[in-house]
Amino acid sequence: MPSFRGAKVLTGLNSLHRTVSSLSVLEVSNADFSSKIVRSVQEEWYAEEIVISSLYSIKDSVDKQCEAIQYLINLGEVGLILYYVGIIIPKVPEEVLQLAESQNFIIICMPENDSSLRYNEVIYEVMEAIVLDNQTINDNFVNESLEKVSYLPEHSRSVEIMLKLLADRLKANIVLTNTKLEIVNQVMWPRNSTLDVVKIIQEHAPQMANGSAGAMSSDISCFVDHKVLRQKNGEALNLFLIKENSKLPGKTIDKISEVVQVAINLWGDKHNEVSEYALVKAIINDESEKMRRLAHLLHIDVASIQMMWLVYIQDLSEEKRIKEELSEHLSKSYKTAVIQTIDHCIIVLLGNCSYKYNEVEVAEEYIDTTSFLPSISEMVYAPRMRNTTDVRRMYQLVNQVGKKVHLIYQERKMFAAAEIRSMKRAIDLSVQGEEVIEEWMAVIAPILDDPESVRTLTIFLLDAKGNFDVCAKLLFVHKNTVKYRIKKISELLGYDITMNSEFYDVYLACMIYRLIHN
Repeated sequence: MPSFRGAKVLTGLNSLHRTVSSLSVLEVSNADFSSKIVRSVQEEWYAEEIVISSLYSIKDSVDKQCEAIQYLINLGEVGLILYYVGIIIPKVPEEVLQLAESQNFIIICMPENDSSLRYNEVIYEVMEAIVLDNQTINDNFVNESLEKVSYLPEHSRSVEIMLKLLADRLKANIVLTNTKLEIVNQVMWPRNSTLDVVKIIQEHAPQMANGSAGAMSSDISCFVDHKVLRQKNGEALNLFLIKENSKLPGKTIDKISEVVQVAINLWGDKHNEVSEYALVKAIINDESEKMRRLAHLLHIDVASIQMMWLVYIQDLSEEKRIKEELSEHLSKSYKTAVIQTIDHCIIVLLGNCSYKYNEVEVAEEYIDTTSFLPSISEMVYAPRMRNTTDVRRMYQLVNQVGKKVHLIYQERKMFAAAEIRSMKRAIDLSVQGEEVIEEWMAVIAPILDDPESVRTLTIFLLDAKGNFDVCAKLLFVHKNTVKYRIKKISELLGYDITMNSEFYDVYLACMIYRLIHN
């Protein structure tokens, strides 16, 4: 495109085949603030979006620039078009380039030292190309659509995510219902649309009975198209495409229904099933309409959920007995308990805790007394879940940390949500380049040449959670020996690592140390 003449692709060459279907301007580059704005509106996955920015508000902080890139990567953005390099930021820091390249994130640098560049030129040409592309549905549309979803983390691939991508492509509302015309999934376009799709579907029902494929609603600006899809068990689902102001071409409707059918085959087994398993899947996959319907039918108050356990098991043959043991243990403390397995993870959603029980102690008691400890690879307990969005984010965060938990914590199986968040931060820092790693290693530099001190420190903070007795057992030494070593290490580092208010930087440095040395 003419507006990109002289631009350079700095990172993400392996991702240049990816499709871009939207473009945004990142006015606020501070990742923390921007994150709050996005999440307060609606959590989405921006799998086909590219961002324009000059990083002006964080031009003097390499750390903040890395945080912003990691934030965009976590959102699923395709890449960043970077303006005014040499004017606002002198050059793109090596740490930013290393981070982006390590995760195949595209950074396109517009011509450097050129103050005549204008955002609107790129915006116009990119959006024009997107609009033209969206007007055609080619023969490879089904494969392209499925490929886009494949870029998402496995736990985020769902029928509803596919419907969101299709709704954005068509600029239309997409609704899936069961045979009783009860909504299973609903994606609005635009997302804040107040269109009464339930009323429109009910108006359309008599025409469906007569075999009509599509019609205009009583609201003359809406066009309704309908297709019947089948689940693996043969049960029918109704697909409604509701577009305002214009009618979708017949070929487009056929292709869209084919994509949704394939999505149902892949991720929607028993898609209209009413069960606790289906409810948990809907919460994890951000299928909001489906979640509300299932919670109502199952008489489960999802708003009361305040605690989540994630129990990862190695041997699925023990799953049933572990779930039974969990149910028995939790029935004493919680009135609401939903316990279901997804892959190798038993997801436990808890609410209405009896005030005489301490939630953390309930979790610790289970891990200390369970007869299935050898079968459990890890357990995460997450208190203060305010809503199902918190549940979904924590589940996704734990999956992002993945097996690296065992590189950081080598002697433990149970973790708090706060520890998972710290792990994710350490993992992000560990891939931000040599300069960032050196900066964090400087925190524990005075003891790096002493293997015994490093081992004592990492085991004390990470595996023993600051407990002298536990640390002594893990090191096979006397408790007083540990106390002496920790006192000596604290003096060398200049931090009292027995005080929570002082040891956090040392704690993170120990995590990063284990990540890069294991």
